Amino acid sequence: MRSNQKIYLASIAFSFLLIAPSLALSKNAAEPKAEISQKKETSKAEPIKVAAVGTTGFGFSEAATDLKMTVDQVLEIVTDENMKKDVRSRRLALRKVIGQRFDFRQMARHTLDSAWSGRSRKEQAQFTQLFKKLLEKSYMHMIENFQGGKVHFLSERVKGNYAFIKTNIVSSDRTIAIHYKLKRVGKQWRVYDFLVQGVSMVRNYRFQFTKVIRQESFEGLLKRLEEQTA
Repeated sequence: MRSNQKIYLASIAFSFLLIAPSLALSKNAAEPKAEISQKKETSKAEPIKVAAVGTTGFGFSEAATDLKMTVDQVLEIVTDENMKKDVRSRRLALRKVIGQRFDFRQMARHTLDSAWSGRSRKEQAQFTQLFKKLLEKSYMHMIENFQGGKVHFLSERVKGNYAFIKTNIVSSDRTIAIHYKLKRVGKQWRVYDFLVQGVSMVRNYRFQFTKVIRQESFEGLLKRLEEQTA
C-alpha cells in the first residue's frame, strides 16, 4: 500500500486527531536501536491465533499473552450491555484497562522528541496527561466503532525486551490492522507505540506536534491539546 493510501486510511480511523486533515509522516524518524525492524514484514502473514470475547488458552509469548489480556478486557467492556447504557462508566473502565498496558509517558516523550528535554518536570507532566487523554480518546473511539467484531492475532516477534505483535480487528464490513510495539518494563509488557493501517501513532503525533511548536510555541501545543481533550 502506498504511503498516501495509508495516511488516508489512518485519517478515517482517527478523524478527530489533533491537527491535520493530512497525516504526513517522517519516514526517517529515529527509533530505539533495540527495536525490532519491520521493513521485511508483509501483509500476507498467516493468522496463528484468533482472539474474541471469551476466548482463552493462548500459549504463545508473555508479551502476546499480556496484550491479549488487555484486548479481551477492552472488548468485554465495549460489548457489555449495561456499560452501553452508561457511557461515563464505560469510558472510565476503558481508561483504567488501557492505562495498565500503555506506557503513556514513554509515548509522550517520543512524540516531543528533542523538545522533551527542554521542558520542566511540570510541563512534561502536563503534556503527558493531555497526550494520554488524546490517545485514550482515539483508541477508545476506534475500538467502539468495531463492536461485534473479532481481534485476530496474526504474528509476533520478540527480541530481548522488545516485541512487535500484529493484529487485525475484523467486523462484518471492514478490517483494520493494528500492530503493537511493546517493551518489557519490570515484569510487564507495556505498549510504547501502535500502528493503524501501517501508520505509527508516535511518528504521526511527533510530526504534528513538532509543526505546532515551530509555528506557534509549546504553550500553543498545550492549548490545542486542552481543546481537543476537553
